[in-house]
Order: sequence, then C-alpha cells, then structure tokens
Amino acid sequence: MNSRPVYRLKADTPQVGTLAFGIVDRGTNILEVRPTSLCALSCIFCSVNAGPMSKIRWAEYEVELDALLTALEEVVHFKKLDDIEIHIDGMGDPGHYPELVELVKGAKSIRGVSIVSMQTRLYMFDESKIKELAKAGLDRINVSLDALDTNLAKRLADTEWYNVEKVLHLIEAALSAGINVVISPVWVPGLNDGELPKIVRWAVEHGVGRGVYTPVLIQKYIPHKRGRRVRVRPMSWGEFWKKLREMEKELGVSLVPKRGEYNIHKAPELPKPYKVGEIVTVEVTARGIFKGEMLGVPITRRGTAVLDRTFTVAYGWRASDELIGRRVKVKVIENKHNIYIAKPLTI
Repeated sequence: MNSRPVYRLKADTPQVGTLAFGIVDRGTNILEVRPTSLCALSCIFCSVNAGPMSKIRWAEYEVELDALLTALEEVVHFKKLDDIEIHIDGMGDPGHYPELVELVKGAKSIRGVSIVSMQTRLYMFDESKIKELAKAGLDRINVSLDALDTNLAKRLADTEWYNVEKVLHLIEAALSAGINVVISPVWVPGLNDGELPKIVRWAVEHGVGRGVYTPVLIQKYIPHKRGRRVRVRPMSWGEFWKKLREMEKELGVSLVPKRGEYNIHKAPELPKPYKVGEIVTVEVTARGIFKGEMLGVPITRRGTAVLDRTFTVAYGWRASDELIGRRVKVKVIENKHNIYIAKPLTI
C-alpha cells in the first residue's frame, strides 16, 4: 500500500494518547476506536493526509486485536454507562484492519456497549465481508462517498482504480444484511456541487438511514494544517449552512440531524495523568505518524488503559530512528482529550 514502515502495536504500547491509533475519548458516550492508520486512497482533500501519495507521513500503525480490546474494555468500564457507542474510525480507513470482524464482535460483547459503528469508504469489502460484519453485530456504517460520477469520484480519490459503482452495490448489500447506512460526502466547492443532490436522491431511493438517521450528512471542506489542500475557496460556515438549507428545500429532504438523533451526551472523561508543563521520562518506541515526530511511552506504567498514555514527541528535524530505545526527558505541551504532545528536553 505504501513504502512507510507499519508498526504492529502490542499490549506494551498504551492505547490512549494519540490520534493515530488506539482509543480517543472526548468526554462523551462515544468512544473512537482506531485499529489502523492505513488507507489505499489518496483523496485530494484528506484532512489527515492519508494514503500512498502522502509526502509528510513516515509511519503507519496496526494494533494487535487483544491489546485494543483489553484497553477498550477498561475504558468502557470506567465510563459506567449502558449506552456507549463504539465508533471505529481512524487516520486511515479501518476497513483495512485484518481482524475487523473480530474487533466488532469483541466490542459489541463488552457490557455497556449498545452500538458499534464505523466510518469507511467501503471499497475494500465484498458482500461476504458485509455479511460477516452484520453477523458480528455492526449496527451502522458511515460511508464516505463524494460523487456518483465515475470519473469525478476517481479524481477526488486521486486513485484511478476506485470504483464508485462497487461502493453503491456494497451500500445496498449492507442495508440488505441489516446494517444501517449513513452517507457522509465532503462538499468541495466548485468540484462536486452538482453531485450532492444526486447522492441525496440516491440515498433516499435506496432506504439509506431507514428513517432512523438523516440519510446524508454533508461535511464542509476545511483545509487542515497537515491535510491536503484543494485550490478552491472554502465556504464560510454561514455560507455552508445557507446552501444546505436551500438544498433541503429543493430536495424535500432533511440534511441536518434531528436533536438527539445520535444519542450523544456528556460522560465521564478519562483522567489526565500528566499535566501541561510536566516533565516526564519516556522511552522512544517508534516513529510518529508525521515526519518530525516520534512516539514515547513513560517509563513508569500503571498497567491500565485508564491511566497509561503514549506521547507524540515533536522532535522536528532531529527525529530519527536512532532515537528508538532511548530514554529522554520531555515536557508536556498539550493534553486536550488525553491526546499528549510533548517536546524533548534532551536528545
């Protein structure tokens, strides 16, 4: 898929602390679970710069199933809720995770988990895999689909072999298998404006959402610091919502989720074991996902996902494989939502 090293992460790597893999808790009943960072597409607007064409990534990750499920169970139990949704997503496409069926089944079996959903572009599946996921307990697939026109879909994905007709067929297969579907296109002004009404009509005609969810959730294209940028003028939020309301009137279809549609609510957030400004000794264990970054694990471990963390250490041009295995002191500079970023004090 690409020439970057793929780190196979085991139980000795804490599953909380980064956006690149593991578990992300934003203080709600939704837990984001990220089993892999791999993706075979190089979408021209990708906010996380995934895929083989990325020029700023220098590592990818795949988490061992048992390590991920063990950590997930600990985090779910910490929440003490009975309506937790496990949303399988990532800085790649989780459809590439080789043990995805087992991950879905394991997540659904954890007490307190009521829904298991995932975000994917669906292209890597076949009908057999869809049926396996349905049997494992997958409740909903959020499908990233940006155009119905064959050539435009390939252009947006920057991938000649991408087949949107196959994706549409698999959406129908998922619905037939009992998995609900929501389609979530990115609106790139000047490129796929005319495709969005087509997607909405197709979704309604094929029963997407099944009356439970708004069938199409259109996302505004937002240029991100490390994402790929398209040479278009991004819409302001005011302009975006105005156009969305106009499209609703034109099509007679709601495009904004109803209040409470996804049952998202605040919930106990994992504790932050390290404060901003704190000095911590870590062992450098791998490259970070982007050039200039390394991963570091504090040498003092608690033995639970509730308290153990992986740090992203911003080395800049000094980042090197020669650092792996070293113990270094770092200063925590960010810990929002337990995503830990630190800078080295020594090399």
